[in-house]
Amino acid sequence: MTLRNLALACGLCALAGASAQAATLYSENFDVNVTPNWTVNSNGAGTNAANFFYDYSVMGIPSAPNSGGSTVGLKLQANISGTGPASGIIPGISVSPTGQSFSGDYKLQFDWWHNWIGGTTGGIANTAGGSGSTQLSTYGIMSSGTVSNYAGAADGTFFGATGDGASSADFRAYSPAKTAGYVVGDAAVTYAAASTNSSAALYQTLFPAGATVPAAQNTAFPTTQFGTSVAGAAGFRWHNVIVEKVGAIVTWTIDGTLVATVNTTGITMGGGNILFGMADTSLGAGTPAATFAAVDFTLIDNVRVTDNVPEPTSLALVGLAGLGLVAVRRRRA
Repeated sequence: MTLRNLALACGLCALAGASAQAATLYSENFDVNVTPNWTVNSNGAGTNAANFFYDYSVMGIPSAPNSGGSTVGLKLQANISGTGPASGIIPGISVSPTGQSFSGDYKLQFDWWHNWIGGTTGGIANTAGGSGSTQLSTYGIMSSGTVSNYAGAADGTFFGATGDGASSADFRAYSPAKTAGYVVGDAAVTYAAASTNSSAALYQTLFPAGATVPAAQNTAFPTTQFGTSVAGAAGFRWHNVIVEKVGAIVTWTIDGTLVATVNTTGITMGGGNILFGMADTSLGAGTPAATFAAVDFTLIDNVRVTDNVPEPTSLALVGLAGLGLVAVRRRRA
């Protein structure tokens, strides 16, 4: 390769790296009160709530990994009245940034924390959790942003995870074609663990035992908020979550580990908005009611939507291949 071609190659590599920087299509860190900029969709079952300017440090929760020390985020709760419905529609809430719509291939990423009530025996080490503890944190894409998405209703593709690991299905995927949730064996879904239960090896490794209740919660609610989590329980830790769309394929990863993939081919979606939510699949009233209302919640922080671009190495190789062709032509001339 001549010095000129070497210089061109270096330039192409630099250009590849620059062009591969994903463009930010939307971001929100909740460090100011953005309540007017979000749409709340609550299904009316139970008492559901959303707080877009919540200082989670009051619950002893540390700053999210991408917050730079800030402790303000989005707080979501489902069925906190203490008198949950015995049957019928599952209480649920979802929120979306008003008027947003994303198309093509893109990536939604954010920080996620799930807080839940422990049992009076064993605290959060109680594998059954506290009374009414099992709820789903939910998040997804391709929603209209104007209707509630929860376990039982979906106009987008979204995923759900329990915090306590105490459900028969702790990691779930939903779409308008499967509003009750995809099960292992459904053609459109692949669960990386080949299971939705927290006992599967992948979840046990991804969420090892030993997460602890923040000291502030232990002080305020000593009868339930104590102990350390069991393996497979995602709660009481910050996690980085990515929901990525490439064509009709939607993938869900937590802390860099693939959890599930959904093929949305042929499914009519509600729109192009993102969503975050919480749903109470156990339908039970949390007790003690005041403690449950205080400590059972989902936190979302540092939301970012970026477009998808080719990998830098791929672009560089295309450029270098082009230079190789130029060199060949010159030798043949």
